[in-house]
Amino acid sequence: QLSLLHRRGLAARRQAVSAPAGVVASASVLGDNLSVLSAAVEKAELLEALTGDKKLTVFAPTDAAFARVCEDLQLSKEEVLGLETLADILTYHVVEGTVTSGDLRDGEVATLNERFALDIQGTTVNGANITTADVTIGNLTVHEIDAVCFPPWSAPAKVLTPQQVLAFEGWAPEVINGRLAMLGFLTAVVQEIATGQSFTEQFATNFGIFAAQVQLWAFASLAPAFSSNEGYTANPFTMEASRTWREVFKGGPWGPEKRKVFSPEVEQLNGRAAMVGIVALIAVETFKGSALF
Repeated sequence: QLSLLHRRGLAARRQAVSAPAGVVASASVLGDNLSVLSAAVEKAELLEALTGDKKLTVFAPTDAAFARVCEDLQLSKEEVLGLETLADILTYHVVEGTVTSGDLRDGEVATLNERFALDIQGTTVNGANITTADVTIGNLTVHEIDAVCFPPWSAPAKVLTPQQVLAFEGWAPEVINGRLAMLGFLTAVVQEIATGQSFTEQFATNFGIFAAQVQLWAFASLAPAFSSNEGYTANPFTMEASRTWREVFKGGPWGPEKRKVFSPEVEQLNGRAAMVGIVALIAVETFKGSALF
């Protein structure tokens, strides 16, 4: 039954591939569209695990999906297949039992990875679209998907160049300026109250400290973007979608409800307010000729 897929407007199709029981991933059986996945299964020595009478369901990334991974991570196909976590990544795509497209329900489903579950929403798996459904190959039920699903800490995050990160339309310039403005505004007000110096007087007197703080905070915000280790992302607007970050937050005090209150949008709004506040503070103090506080 593909009614759910048709409602989503997907060009899903049901296929039946004649193969004896126990026949599993090989390019000749899966077809050219899944040749990289076939090579990955052989590389990770998982053929035996998928062989036999035990019914399994595979959400199979296409060759095009692996090509996008190579582009995003700036890795060759050989380097992707050489990842130490390859077996963890592949077993993350396999579910016990026969799960047809008609059986899909919203929620998490356990995988052979054991540590991490897949998230099913409509006809998407971890956000990847099911493009071809219900292909039967021996003991396997195969659903082709248009993206590779990575469990937390299994692969680098998408690699961005400094030009992409620091581009005017990118996330970094405003986020960094906002953080520096919040820090600067709070520091300036506290120092004004303590010393009676205006913002410009503080800046002139403590320029070295100010410059060091700017460099430190800018580096702290940018460093994760350039290293992108183990699926982390430095962009606050993509953290919630990062499964690695969600695992970090899980069980801690920074739960989903708090993340809704202290969200990237709230930080952005506070940063803009702080930037306006600093400009207004300088303008008022210049007009007044002395510290405001």
